Amino acid sequence: MAAEVELSAAAPYSLAHDEEDTDERFALQPVSDAAASTLRVSASAAPETKKTARTGYHGVTPELEQLFLTMHYRKMQRDLNGPQKKKTRYHFIALACMLILIYGMSSYVTEGGDGPIVISLTITQIALIGVWIFVSIVVTSILGGSKFIVLLSWMLVYWPLLAMMASILIYSQRAVFGAEAWITYALIAVEAVTLITFIVINYAYPKLIMSRWFREAYGAARFWRITLTDDSTMEYDGMWGRLSKRYQCRYVGEVKDGLPNGQGLWSDDSYNGEVLTGTWENGNPVAPFSSRQYGGKGNTFSAVRLAFYMATDDSFEANKLIPTNVEAPRCGVGSVECSIAGEFYSNLPEAALVVGPQTDGDGLTIGDCCRQLGCKSSMEEPVTALQISSNDPRGIQIGGYRYAPTGLPFTKRIKEIIVNVTRQQEHQYQGVEFADRDAAAIQAEDIESSDHEVSPSSTTFQSSSSIQLDVKNWVRVRTKDALVFIPGFNSWLKHSLETFGQMVAMTNLSQHVYPICFAYPGGQVPTYRHASFISATENNKRYFLQMLRGLQSEGIQNIHIVTHSLGVQTLMSVFQDNNDGSPTSSLVSRCFGPAPTHEDQSPSVAELGKLVCRSITLLNPDYPVLAFREHGFRSIRRVASLITVVGDKTDQALWWSSVLNGITSFCGYSPPSPLDSEARKQEKGFKLQQPIGRDIYSLYVEGDKDESIVTFKQSGGSDLASAAASSDAGKSWLDCDVIDTTGLDTNVNNLRHAAFSVNSILLRDIEEIIVTAKRSSGRTTLLHKRGNVYEYCHAPSFVTPQ
Repeated sequence: MAAEVELSAAAPYSLAHDEEDTDERFALQPVSDAAASTLRVSASAAPETKKTARTGYHGVTPELEQLFLTMHYRKMQRDLNGPQKKKTRYHFIALACMLILIYGMSSYVTEGGDGPIVISLTITQIALIGVWIFVSIVVTSILGGSKFIVLLSWMLVYWPLLAMMASILIYSQRAVFGAEAWITYALIAVEAVTLITFIVINYAYPKLIMSRWFREAYGAARFWRITLTDDSTMEYDGMWGRLSKRYQCRYVGEVKDGLPNGQGLWSDDSYNGEVLTGTWENGNPVAPFSSRQYGGKGNTFSAVRLAFYMATDDSFEANKLIPTNVEAPRCGVGSVECSIAGEFYSNLPEAALVVGPQTDGDGLTIGDCCRQLGCKSSMEEPVTALQISSNDPRGIQIGGYRYAPTGLPFTKRIKEIIVNVTRQQEHQYQGVEFADRDAAAIQAEDIESSDHEVSPSSTTFQSSSSIQLDVKNWVRVRTKDALVFIPGFNSWLKHSLETFGQMVAMTNLSQHVYPICFAYPGGQVPTYRHASFISATENNKRYFLQMLRGLQSEGIQNIHIVTHSLGVQTLMSVFQDNNDGSPTSSLVSRCFGPAPTHEDQSPSVAELGKLVCRSITLLNPDYPVLAFREHGFRSIRRVASLITVVGDKTDQALWWSSVLNGITSFCGYSPPSPLDSEARKQEKGFKLQQPIGRDIYSLYVEGDKDESIVTFKQSGGSDLASAAASSDAGKSWLDCDVIDTTGLDTNVNNLRHAAFSVNSILLRDIEEIIVTAKRSSGRTTLLHKRGNVYEYCHAPSFVTPQ
């Protein structure tokens, strides 16, 4: 007689067993099509199958084994790679001192029995010590974030050190027995065993248990003695087999063909196990999902999806030595899993391809990629929170809405905003925060007039889950804003996605924007100048324009742009004016509506249907100060009123850039036209070509300038006025916000060039720029220094409470 139990999402498996049939099979089957998350495990007579087919072990089906192996492999990778550790600067110095001491103690001689002890070192011994220190420090520093650091530490540092210590001591005492040669052979044997052990643990064993042969010939159920308990939970042996504790794991959620597919939750109560909630596909967790390690510090992980646009001939995992962009642009979707809290693991972030890359327009567009980022359309969900902001000079904006009478995302002439509040019991209330005049009467005024000033402010309405909000005369948009990230030099697509994904995962940006990575030919270390020149090519400009038009055709209107390092040169190139006879704005500039200036803050009717550049953020930008003052800033200020430059006066990468560009300029080689300037041409002798990411206090123009587009002004800015009246007199500061990060000393590497992906202070500030569109004077974490320069209110890492 067969006994069957149906399991719901709370108990996702059921087991049926026919006691009268010795040839039996356990299968994980959906109970009904209507309830994809309700499963039945049944046992029935197995039909004739190929000899390679394997029956279930203790009721564990092949589908369950596949799920167990997938999650066990994730757990094993965390265990093998381990978390990143703080680098100790004096570790190798201490080992060197110990080595010198042992050398000296074994070589001392005494004069006259009671005379002073003389420690002597030969030239050979000194050379050996120097070579050992050099190899130890250089090799381990280069591979400090890799799993090979353990192998190299033992093979190049610890075993040789122990062998030299033993050789010195034994040789001086028992040289007649040939102890030195014996130690040499022992060292070779130990080194070989260490290498083999590393290969087996890190490569052979993981590949074995994930192989098809292992699943069919032996199986995870037998290897870990997996059994089903209470119909929904798997119980298995720990690391040491029968000698270790038994652990439990289970999956609850949607399935397809016996495997997790859709939304689901996995839990594993072993130390390195995890509780993972999110999206599944064919038994594998795919972004977006979140995970927390069960034991230890509860380390937290997050996986996000990013769209990418490849305007380069490079591959996913490497850049070409000579960068090119001859082939048609490609687009696709990638996923990035990152550590976001607790210990940060050495193998994360890790990027993988989800879709593509495919040629843009050949069955896949950048708009299609945005729809596959794993975020539901805002039109499908009830509104429970509103963000009303008037930070933009163009007028009041409501996040996720457009003003119905004009079709624009902003308006200046309204006096009221009426919010209808609907409860689940269908009771309606009206809340008035601003008041609205007749839409037909003010439409023309709203588009053309500019005599009404809006004071900077931001208001947020929130409600409980039982309340829905609706705004009168405002229409919800079906898309979100787009955040375009342009990476830096020598950054291949996989690395760019990992850097960008880490930034997105540690913020809430994915709730507000579509994250898109624009990959241009980044070059390699020897081809820095090639990468700089190719950023100014017509192909690069055309591909960027093609991406923007693809976003526009998808209905996306608001664009945010973030660049890092050399990526700013691509940005400046696409916005560079056309100098064919009479200067005209570039094709990319014409895609955007004009940004308001201090003299003209009213939007134009021509803006309807154009893109809106909400913000431009330049992180450690590698762009000459002279060119930025002369024409670069004007070209981007024309389309964006919120421009932020994040720099560091001690940025080492930008210092080398200034030296290299200074040498090439001195030798008569001109930079690409977007980077060139009349001021540079007039320079005599050798001059460092200072980039704006390092020379952050030079973003001004001398004398009085009539062009308000390049003059920094701040309402009520008495501190700026006093600064200009003293040491900064005669300087007209550019209308941008400059953030000085020189004082930050947490999560910053020695180059001080790429802290934006993990430094929480920078991350929160970048998120606030994109979400709220506030200038630096309105953000709470910043202090004003002078001119247009601000710094973070932040204590050094070594300062502790008294």
